Amino acid sequence: MTSACLNLIFENNTGLPDDQVFVSFQNPSLGDNNFNVSYQEASSDKLEPLFLEKQIKFEHPGDIMSVPVNLEAIKSSGLAVTELSGGIVFVSYGKALASRAKVPSYIGVGGTDYDTAYQPFELTRVGGIGDQGDMTAINYFTAPIGIKSYQGGVSGTLLQSVAYSQSAAIIGHKLGALTDDSPASVIKDQDGTTIRYIGPSSYGPTDTNPFPSLVAYLQSVCAANQQTQIVNSNAFNVPATGGSGSTNYNFTLDLTATAGSDGSISMTGSIKTTITPYGEAAQPGQTFDNCTVAISASDPNVFNFTLYGQALSSAVTFGAGWSDLQTYMQSVNLGNQGAYATTQNLAIGEISSGVLMGFVNSSCVPAGKSTELKDMESHQWWELDPMIAFNSVQPDHPYYNTYANILYQASSNQVYSIPYSDRMGTGPLVNSVQYNGADVDTWVITLDPPVSMSGD
Repeated sequence: MTSACLNLIFENNTGLPDDQVFVSFQNPSLGDNNFNVSYQEASSDKLEPLFLEKQIKFEHPGDIMSVPVNLEAIKSSGLAVTELSGGIVFVSYGKALASRAKVPSYIGVGGTDYDTAYQPFELTRVGGIGDQGDMTAINYFTAPIGIKSYQGGVSGTLLQSVAYSQSAAIIGHKLGALTDDSPASVIKDQDGTTIRYIGPSSYGPTDTNPFPSLVAYLQSVCAANQQTQIVNSNAFNVPATGGSGSTNYNFTLDLTATAGSDGSISMTGSIKTTITPYGEAAQPGQTFDNCTVAISASDPNVFNFTLYGQALSSAVTFGAGWSDLQTYMQSVNLGNQGAYATTQNLAIGEISSGVLMGFVNSSCVPAGKSTELKDMESHQWWELDPMIAFNSVQPDHPYYNTYANILYQASSNQVYSIPYSDRMGTGPLVNSVQYNGADVDTWVITLDPPVSMSGD
């Protein structure tokens, strides 16, 4: 039987007193909808204090950000998370977040909380055995956070542990050097104190990205006449709950990616369907040809936005076979599951991950393998053990996401540095309900000093 809630215990190693470290929640359901987080507050009676349950509140029903609470109020009993889906927990250093109706601003001068130092971690805890959370620094880095999960409280059984192995000062110096401390990526407050480092995925398609353009990388792929095999699959049940009477549909990408002289990416090939009625043998289904995908580099800013952000954009076009696939998915009642968009994102995610991690056109032969990374099918990258990526597979050129490489090295891939970090090895995910059959009832969140306290 799973625990009724997840207890969040905060270990404050920041150097700031507890009343200057704050916790806020971002609830995508808005306000207290599908949200239940509380803590125990002691009464003012010092001889016989009473402990009263206090709910984390939202000022207005439509707010996305909660009213902050400091660690002094939370004390050692921590926060009890009973319900939170797709939540983001913000830790702010020195002052509370003022954001309520909008998320705090981390890029673009003048936004609410732009001058406040804060670092998020993610958490879903609604009671499903697959509920998880993680540390994330995809968009920006402010401070190292660690997460340990337990069964039986902090004195019980340690289940998982993720953390940084380097301080904010060390990480910050390395991140700043990537852009020569460009003010577009090294964010300072009004006093000139560095409060965060922005990652390359944070810049929009009309922004000038201070990080290296990926065009040169793809032009080198063109010069080498290298092809990359994009092979991976997604599966969906109809109905979505599965079980007796359901049918499983598996869609497998079989695409060949090449690069043009301007760096543009072209993927050609097909998508194959495998159909498995519940309790029966799998059988081949329809194959969709002409499933081309083109990512244009005619506008380098949009091209970099697409690859760094691993997202669809105006640079991406899909061939006629994709329309046929969409029609088919709708005919078998997969339209309301987002199967089509998920499959499109898989294609973009595979090739962009290969670029950001340096696998594309890498001559590296991983330990225990006989094939160079560039000649593997893309799904084989995610099966590597031990995982190897970034500067380890592109030693001669910075043909990878240089920002993600720093965080990957500083955390052994225990923090999200790109959207698909969970594909690499054990990854950064921490279970919040069950782990290998053991109930998870406690997370200990370790807070180390932010970059604003590193002397930069």
